[in-house]
Parts: sequence; structure tokens; C-alpha cells
Amino acid sequence: MRRIDFKFNKITPDEARDMQYKLSLDLAVYRAFINGYSKTGYVVFDETKLPKDKLLEMLKPFEPEIISERELTPQELIESSLSWKNTIEA
Repeated sequence: MRRIDFKFNKITPDEARDMQYKLSLDLAVYRAFINGYSKTGYVVFDETKLPKDKLLEMLKPFEPEIISERELTPQELIESSLSWKNTIEA
């Protein structure tokens, strides 16, 4: 799994909401968050099912700028989804 954080140069809140919904329908996308007010967002996806180039092509109208990119394990994805109250320190 790969997580890419974006800064969008040209996106409105309505466009962000629509794109987030479209991304969430793709089975290769595990998490999608796009904030049209701060013009930032991230996508967690399976690169074997959705190539990075195809994802960038989908986001191209909003002029995405990659801020960071990293590999995620399923464990890291699960832990990032938990509330801080529910995590147990090892």
C-alpha cells in the first residue's frame, strides 16, 4: 500500500467532495481525504491495482503537487485509523 499526500493548486470544496467520493468507489483505494478549503489531501491505495500514474491523471484537473509519499503496511493503516484513546502502548 502507498500513501501520497497532496497539495492542490486549483480545487473548490464541491470538487473536493466529488473527487473524494469518486476515489472511495475504487476498490484499490483504501482511504481518500481531500479538503477543498485547505486544498490538501491524501490517498492510500494499492499500487498493484491502481497505478500511481492513473491516480495522478484522475487528479490532474486540480493541479496536484505531491508533498510526501510512503509505503504503508496493513498494520500501520489500521493503527492510523484508531482513536488515540484506543491504542495500547507496547
